[in-house]
Amino acid sequence: MKHVLQIIEEDQILKVLIALIMGAVLGLEREYKRKAAGMRTMTLICMSSAVFTILSAELGFPNSADRVASNILTGVGFIGAGVIFKGDYTIDGITTAAAIWIAAAIGMAVGMSQYWLAGTALAGSLMVLIVLEFLERKIEEINDKRFYTIYFYEEKFPHMDVDNILQSFQLKYKKLVVVRKENIIEVNYAVRGHRSRMIKLDDFLLKNTNIFQFQVQSNPL
Repeated sequence: MKHVLQIIEEDQILKVLIALIMGAVLGLEREYKRKAAGMRTMTLICMSSAVFTILSAELGFPNSADRVASNILTGVGFIGAGVIFKGDYTIDGITTAAAIWIAAAIGMAVGMSQYWLAGTALAGSLMVLIVLEFLERKIEEINDKRFYTIYFYEEKFPHMDVDNILQSFQLKYKKLVVVRKENIIEVNYAVRGHRSRMIKLDDFLLKNTNIFQFQVQSNPL
């Protein structure tokens, strides 16, 4: 037993523990926002990346120390792809996929004993995920983007009138799809503009008796 413990180097255990803590800190932010990849996922990715990097250096020494570590990026790419979801007009989960990518990078840095690099990357990642999100929300408030699906009876409300409504609220728009279902018209718009004008548009559509139905899909962060 003593011989086995001597084989296990103390600094390698320390690296795994540091990767575990850093991965948990990064995952805490994703967990708080209830994303697909939360604390456990980020912790395991960061820790496993550190372990694979250590093993790569040990197994490949001295000629090909990167032969195992080089495949980490491939595996992480598959995990990242699994958390990206495509909606009708939007794509969600890209930020979480990027967080998985940086979690693996931090783990690899720890595995290579680059603690300052790993710490800086962790701090920078948290700044991007927390501070820049606040800035994004401020920008979104000024220039929001939503997708509207509006249903109406053509004989009562021609779709050109919808264009005029959007213009009256000083909103920029792009007509995406027009579908005719018997006597009902379905029109899809990508609309951009100040959020307060979007709210006024929603109220107007709710009160307009010529509008049969409408749906709104916000643009995810």
